[in-house]
Amino acid sequence: MNSKIADDTKAASPAKHPVGSGADRRKRWRIKIVARVLIRGGIGALDAFEDTCKSIDATRDGLLVCTSRGGYWVGQPLQVTFPYWNVPTAINVARKAKVVRNSLMQDFRYAVAMQLSNGQDADVSAVPSSKLVRVLGVESDLVAASQMRDLLEHDGYQVVFVSTAQDAVVVLMDEMPDVLIAEAEGIGMSGRDLCAMLKRDERLQHIPVILLTNSALPSDYSANYRVGAIVSMTKPCEPERVQHAVHLVAPPPAAQSTVYSARLNMAAFIRT
Repeated sequence: MNSKIADDTKAASPAKHPVGSGADRRKRWRIKIVARVLIRGGIGALDAFEDTCKSIDATRDGLLVCTSRGGYWVGQPLQVTFPYWNVPTAINVARKAKVVRNSLMQDFRYAVAMQLSNGQDADVSAVPSSKLVRVLGVESDLVAASQMRDLLEHDGYQVVFVSTAQDAVVVLMDEMPDVLIAEAEGIGMSGRDLCAMLKRDERLQHIPVILLTNSALPSDYSANYRVGAIVSMTKPCEPERVQHAVHLVAPPPAAQSTVYSARLNMAAFIRT
């Protein structure tokens, strides 16, 4: 075995269980093992990702991993390769998995528990394509973007944040999100410019736009609405208010059977 691989994988003795039938013992088989894990999610969606982390615990049917990536949600389908070797000669086998628990640890990393299926080498999207609700955001503040992304991903949205309107244009060339969140102002191309561009494009003009402005002047709100924004909010604002606005204009997957209206309580966002 490659010495690097051997050093990276550390296993302890299997946990002890009461004496029982051989089938019961095999079913309860559990072992503490630290090895690389490759997690892929949202395959074929706007927010596809890869997360390389390490395992904490393993059973025949499940896996507990430690990761610095937030945004995992209960029921989220994934593709998991365990153990994962990043060497040219490695033979890696991917399996379907589903998140059953996600908890924050004391070191601010996440412990994600997932149930493994028997299927192998299958691509999975974060939710069935007919239920995907995709959010594209433009936010130059990385902390604010991370907070909004974590909230929306927890609701089941597929979320991508970029730092400039120009980056959003690149994404929009190939993708069609269900809602756009953008800073109204910006260097070079502004969020207002981006919104106006969307409303002139037959393919994209139906996308609801939420603009976040640094000014609370009535003229700024008016300018946002003139270019086609459906919601205008003043920065800084609580991420939960942006989350609420997204819910109004593009209900999350779990609530698609519920009747939502973009006009419902919209007055609350005119000046926030």
